[in-house]
Amino acid sequence: MPEKHGKKFWLSKTFWVNTLAIIALIVQSYTGFIMSVEAQASILAALNVALRLVTKEPISWGGDDAGQA
Repeated sequence: MPEKHGKKFWLSKTFWVNTLAIIALIVQSYTGFIMSVEAQASILAALNVALRLVTKEPISWGGDDAGQA
């Protein structure tokens, strides 16, 4: 079985969606525009499921060969 090479984590759409979610949590505490916890969780879960459906390769957490396939 061939060894799978992954991409760097910062090239992952899922990483960036979740990073933006963290930023959104911080922004809403400063602006006063607060979404319900249920709405936030539902939106993030739906986005993560959608991204999982289009994911084609794993991420690599280290090593020199990451991102090269």
